[in-house]
Amino acid sequence: MAARAIAVVYLAYCAIHHYAPAPPMNVSSPLALLLACSLLAACSDKTAAVPAQASAVTPPAPAAMATPPAAEAASKGDDMKTPESRARDKKQQADMMRSIFGKHYRADSEDALADLRDPDSKEASADKLSYVVSAVSHKLLPDGRAILVANAETANTEGMAESSHASPGLLNVFYLAPKGKPGGESWQVVKRLENIATLGSSGQLGDVHWVRLGAAKQGLAIHHGYTGQGYTISQLTLFELGADTVTELAGGIDLHSDNEGACGPETDDCWLVDGNWHFAPARDGGACDDLLVDFTGASRKIKPGVRVKENEEPPRLVTPMNGRARYAFDGKHYKLVEGKNIVPGV
Repeated sequence: MAARAIAVVYLAYCAIHHYAPAPPMNVSSPLALLLACSLLAACSDKTAAVPAQASAVTPPAPAAMATPPAAEAASKGDDMKTPESRARDKKQQADMMRSIFGKHYRADSEDALADLRDPDSKEASADKLSYVVSAVSHKLLPDGRAILVANAETANTEGMAESSHASPGLLNVFYLAPKGKPGGESWQVVKRLENIATLGSSGQLGDVHWVRLGAAKQGLAIHHGYTGQGYTISQLTLFELGADTVTELAGGIDLHSDNEGACGPETDDCWLVDGNWHFAPARDGGACDDLLVDFTGASRKIKPGVRVKENEEPPRLVTPMNGRARYAFDGKHYKLVEGKNIVPGV
């Protein structure tokens, strides 16, 4: 009798919510009874049916920003490093920072308190400002030289970093050559490129990735973003690294945005779109590879004509947001040549 009662309740519930019941089953056995209970629980979690082109759902929890394939590969490589190799990398960066900043390097905090050019000033002779500089990443080149990427934040009078949520990080790049015996602890500064770009938020540049822009072109990809008042956006900026130069090739290509932190019962449209990026051979045979970004996501609009109680989440119509954008290098910058960047602005 209990099994039959459960089956009747299940059929009635699904009829109310416009769901087709499961095919008839024998509910006389304990296993079948368990399956019936499971189906009843599953049915109770669903919302009313909507047209085929859209579905009504409860908004998912905020998702983390997707990691682009190139960045994913880099992070896996870092995860696979042994404690010894991590310690070696850390020591190399400390040696480089000490060679660059000398007595201004602070071993205890692993940063330097240094006077650098004001990025807002165009005057070569402008007064320098005080910054806290931290190593972010470095790359050893085949010829024995090295490139160090560092982040700078404005320093206060106590010599501590003073960044607000809206403050970007400042990109610094140093070209180094071994001083003395190769593989030693001393480096000679070949080129200092100070505060050449402002990226990211909370005083941090973002995620730095070493990339190959082409067969013989070393590049730097920085994935940076900002979150404010429930809205998030992240972008990709590309730089070419020359013998002792850094040239911006793409600034602020949108990779991700969402308003999950601001999506409430009264918000008409909620969305989340992620872009995964990778390089592919240039279609025109150019020296720089093309940049491809694959977008996935969805927008969720409140279903028209639906009334719900105060503070109750309304059913939403889900519309997929998918696409691909292809960027090609035109000799100076990467430009959109195919598809569309569908990341909503914030």
